[in-house]
Amino acid sequence: MSSGAAELIAGAAGSRVKASCVCACGSLDVVARAMCPRCLARQHHDKEYFGGYREQVLARDGWICQGCFYRPSQQDRDFIVVHHRVPGLSRPELMISLCAACHAIVERLHVLRSWLPPQLVILWREQHPDAAYQLQFDLGGNGGRDFNPRVVEIDL
Repeated sequence: MSSGAAELIAGAAGSRVKASCVCACGSLDVVARAMCPRCLARQHHDKEYFGGYREQVLARDGWICQGCFYRPSQQDRDFIVVHHRVPGLSRPELMISLCAACHAIVERLHVLRSWLPPQLVILWREQHPDAAYQLQFDLGGNGGRDFNPRVVEIDL
């Protein structure tokens, strides 16, 4: 949008609406700081729980799950979340993008009894250091194509 000037944008049912302020997501429902309620809440959540690094981590990882390599479409990007590898420590190098399914496996699975990609096993073991787990063998013969070399064990 041009600075200081109102422009015509598409409204409901193909009508044209004059808007001087539109949220970056395209919403006309602007409440504060030139953002819609959803974007404003997301920004507050980012600062509160991710030290303001959430968007930076998602951009670094290309909005791709680093566990299963799921790449969502633009409208499904809410399925990619940022995982703290060290709980409570918000540093970009200690955070990673995961899809909701991989994040649930890493956070909520108490025992590993089935095969998981090696990077998910590493992330799971970081969250459950004392839990028992079954050794992982790749019997599918994919030659390690599911391995993500960016996910390595961290030493604190």
